[in-house]
Amino acid sequence: MVFAVWDNVEPKLSPTELMAILQYVLSAVPLRKTQRNFLTVLLSVFLAVPGRLNALNLSRYAACSESTIRRWLHRSDDGAIPWGALHQATVSTAIESGLISPLCVLAIDASFHRKAGQHTAHLGSFWNGCAARTERGIEQSCCALIDVQHRQALTVDVRQTLTGSEAPTRLEQTADQLDDVLLDLRTVQQLDLAAVVADGNYAKEPIVETVTGHGLPFISRLPRNANLNDLYTGEHPRRRGRKKKFDGKVDFSDLQRFDLVSARPTERVWTQVVWSVQWAREVRAVVIQQIGKKGQVTGYAVLFSTAVTMPAHEVMALYRSRFEIELIFRDAKQFLGGQDVQLRSQQGIEAHWNVVLLTLNLCRLEALRAAGGGQDLVFSLEDMKRRAYNALLAQVILSNLDLSARFEE
Repeated sequence: MVFAVWDNVEPKLSPTELMAILQYVLSAVPLRKTQRNFLTVLLSVFLAVPGRLNALNLSRYAACSESTIRRWLHRSDDGAIPWGALHQATVSTAIESGLISPLCVLAIDASFHRKAGQHTAHLGSFWNGCAARTERGIEQSCCALIDVQHRQALTVDVRQTLTGSEAPTRLEQTADQLDDVLLDLRTVQQLDLAAVVADGNYAKEPIVETVTGHGLPFISRLPRNANLNDLYTGEHPRRRGRKKKFDGKVDFSDLQRFDLVSARPTERVWTQVVWSVQWAREVRAVVIQQIGKKGQVTGYAVLFSTAVTMPAHEVMALYRSRFEIELIFRDAKQFLGGQDVQLRSQQGIEAHWNVVLLTLNLCRLEALRAAGGGQDLVFSLEDMKRRAYNALLAQVILSNLDLSARFEE
């Protein structure tokens, strides 16, 4: 395995195994010496630092000052950290080492972050799913690769949603982000990208056109009032004019024209190829009905795929794998200070998020390495953070007692 070389990395700058993984990932990216040193110093303590993970608190544990950390995170010139290349290096490492399956889907979603102050770049009103209402703050747009077989997620790109009269619309920003990410992922060897998945908020024409323009299926959720037409499959009458193409509007309360895929006591699945009036294309629609105790339909959801030949069970499986990106948001906010941003510029905010998500990627790689793969892996970032803090505390105590040589013991 590729990870065998990690045990020989010297010097070991942290009591955790993450530094060996970090050094291996850094070796796969062309970095300046100053960039490599900064990432080594910052990430060596990022997981273990208690309290808020901002520049001031990090400077108390890392071998650099608060101003140095802020200056690096604010950089937008040629010397800025290439975060995208680092994320792709973690993905390549995981695939080449056999820790995740090459068959992945790309998931995209947004996450709300509270932000105080009046001078932060691109403050605006965004939907906060936890509060179920719109609140003032900033929004993070994240793309992650999800291993279809073992449901392991690795972040590949994160950006801040721009606001203001001169900023593009939210859909345009999402389409541009997807376009950039899909182009970059072509350089990742052995990656087999099956589809792009997103929730129903992204089921819009710019997103569909961007994804299908790259030759990939797009899987998402349709509203119940979606404008869909049944395709006409009967014999065409002998008359002048164009042949009949449609046979009425799809009625989700009457699925006689749909094919029954599976029927269980609590769920029925139906599928059919229909015509989307909004996008002027055929799509594979999958209707999932929830069945009550008396056999009545209590609710339903409508999924779709732009690949009309994709089986219904595959559409369901790929869409449900999208939920793993929500766990990225949870871990980043609860354990890695995703909301502890004390920076105002867009570059600084995005750099802070990238540090958080890069650390999360490295932690997942270490958990996969320790478990021998993603099968039956229960990933707990809280446990890793606690162990890292205990090891760092022991290292500090032994260093102050001039017993650093006995740290392993």
